[in-house]
Amino acid sequence: MRSILYLTHLGGLGGGESSLLAHILALDDTRFAPRVICGAPGAFIDELRAHNVPADMLPFGLPYFRHGFIPTATPSFFFRLYNYLRAHKICLIHCNDSESAYYAAPLAKWLRIPFVWTCWAWWQAERGWKSAFYERFFTRIVTPTEYLKRCLVQANPRLEERITVLPFGVDVQKFSPGAREVSVLDELKIPRDVPVITVLARFQSVKGHDVLLDAAPKILEAFPTARFLFVGDTAFDTQDANTTRRQIHQRVEADARLRAAVGFTGFRLDIPRVLRATDVLVCPSWFETYGMANLEAMACAVPVVSTNVGGPSETIVDGETGFLVPPHDPDAIAERICELLSNAALRRRMGERGRCRVEQRYDLKSSVAGLERIYEMLVG
Repeated sequence: MRSILYLTHLGGLGGGESSLLAHILALDDTRFAPRVICGAPGAFIDELRAHNVPADMLPFGLPYFRHGFIPTATPSFFFRLYNYLRAHKICLIHCNDSESAYYAAPLAKWLRIPFVWTCWAWWQAERGWKSAFYERFFTRIVTPTEYLKRCLVQANPRLEERITVLPFGVDVQKFSPGAREVSVLDELKIPRDVPVITVLARFQSVKGHDVLLDAAPKILEAFPTARFLFVGDTAFDTQDANTTRRQIHQRVEADARLRAAVGFTGFRLDIPRVLRATDVLVCPSWFETYGMANLEAMACAVPVVSTNVGGPSETIVDGETGFLVPPHDPDAIAERICELLSNAALRRRMGERGRCRVEQRYDLKSSVAGLERIYEMLVG
């Protein structure tokens, strides 16, 4: 049994943390014993503990520079992490963000423990000292898309040989097509026969809730009974998240038409049920590093309208499993949503093709098997 430590400074359940949670829970428990350290409390660590995964909250400051030159860090965390690694006989460390990697990777190098890092975003493809740090201390880098691999290689060509592209998958048993979940509609006081358009995203300015609100009047002109569901909350307690949530709520409250059409569900764990009550899933983000919500919707045979930035450009086949639109383009979003709402056969066809694509390319079992192969290669 190999003890693997997962380390992240975030305790909330964003897309990356939800994917990490699914993969941890699906690991072969006869070969791997996962443990987790989070730098902050939240739903992620709560879910881990609910599934009996050892999870500890050890706060540490992010290794940034204030005012451009004053370093911030938590030196004591190095000692606590060192003692943790020795006490639990950790044989591999997997970091889900670069911030925690700056603490863990040097210790892993010193203790000769293989170190894996998941690169979730294009801005993590740093040049200069950070790229040199990746090269010196990271045993293996995992990216969910070819695009992110290209970004890393462009920043440092010497990283190419240690990068594995592993599209993270969806549990196709949990996320599956089914009859319309009228119980969700009844709970949310939505008539059972009206079109439902869902955004599944935490509140953050880049998630584009405001762009969908810009598109809403045109959609409501064509489909006056349509309802918009904003599913999610501030997964991470940041100024941007709190400000975005407040502004979106205020904008809806100030407009009688939006107030009648928009519903806020808050954070929910029953996402498959929500998706089975949905006619169209919308991802209006300014950019999306991967877009797990899109894959979850496709797995439930729900057509997707998503901005064509980052991960969605690889996961979605435009015109087949959904529609890709430019970012910051409410007219394009409205046009594609109306096209789907006016054509039940098109929604059904795109939903079926989306489900097929997830089964073939983005099944959780396949991505977990790929992750396990990486681990075996590094610790075998």
